[in-house]
Amino acid sequence: MSKTVFLLLEQDPINQIGVNVLEPLLRTQGLEVHKGTDVAQVKPGTTYLFIETSSDDAWSRLKEHLVNLKVECDIVLFNLDENPELANRALLSGIRGVFYTTDNADVMMKGIRLLQENQLWYRRDVMCNVLNRMLQFNKDSLHKLTEGDIEPVKLTKREKAIVALMSKGAKNKEIAEDLNISPHTVKTHLYSAFRKTKCRNRVELLSWAQTNMPNELR
Repeated sequence: MSKTVFLLLEQDPINQIGVNVLEPLLRTQGLEVHKGTDVAQVKPGTTYLFIETSSDDAWSRLKEHLVNLKVECDIVLFNLDENPELANRALLSGIRGVFYTTDNADVMMKGIRLLQENQLWYRRDVMCNVLNRMLQFNKDSLHKLTEGDIEPVKLTKREKAIVALMSKGAKNKEIAEDLNISPHTVKTHLYSAFRKTKCRNRVELLSWAQTNMPNELR
């Protein structure tokens, strides 16, 4: 059974290069491609959602799409202008990759293949920037711990199990199936873990877990 891709297009994109190049490349990889302008058109079973991100208020539009998305799938941005901060936010938010308006067919093909291998697709400078943010987060956390006696963070057994599975690359649906709970319950436990650890996203939570619960991640 072939994997399905949905291309979520802007109503008035800055160009058609992304679609004219991206769509044929996806099909050459055996992917079934659908497209539309409304996130409600994304059907269950979709593997990858490619969101065109070319508008001036790209981040606001992206958040709106994600709020209205009812299907769990890997998200990739395409037709992106040179916008390092948006790419940084995307990576920290768990988005799998970014394709730019300046990317040629060879670059896109390499990215598509890596995404299918469950890898991320970001430029090196974006990855380095996010890594530096994570390191700063760990540094700040260590500083707080040395300021005095602080009540240690205590995650529940279920919260630890979810974080451990997440560290292995499992998505919410896969975690739910493994633990025999609903995806909504998985989200509830994750929000609780975010609140307790004061982490803002999955990247920071995994960084926290590597420091504070290394045995559970083995």
